[in-house]
Amino acid sequence: MLIAILSVLLNLSTALPACAQETATEKPAAVEFHLSPRAEKHVREGHFAGGRRSRGESLFNSGADLKALLKAAVDAKPRREPNGRDKRVVDAGGMIGTDGRTGRPVRTFVLITEPDGEVVTMYPGR
Repeated sequence: MLIAILSVLLNLSTALPACAQETATEKPAAVEFHLSPRAEKHVREGHFAGGRRSRGESLFNSGADLKALLKAAVDAKPRREPNGRDKRVVDAGGMIGTDGRTGRPVRTFVLITEPDGEVVTMYPGR
């Protein structure tokens, strides 16, 4: 009887680390981004040609689809900023705008979100 109990305990002790290991290697759930009308207005006024606050800023090409860009950002690894927001630098897979400092075409954009996925801003560049 004692040997049977020890055998069960031994099997449990070797099984637990394997279960814990599987949990640790599971891919975290992808964040879902939310682009509110206010955030979209902010991006369009500041980072599209002709926007009220776009002078000297990095600009998206006129046909840039913000929602498609957000889909491209789903797998981008965030870096937590000191203000608590998440910053992602995303390769869009093609030229999407121009860098405000250099005027050169860029294929990357920056996405700033709250930790829950609420978009704060986004702009071409790094």
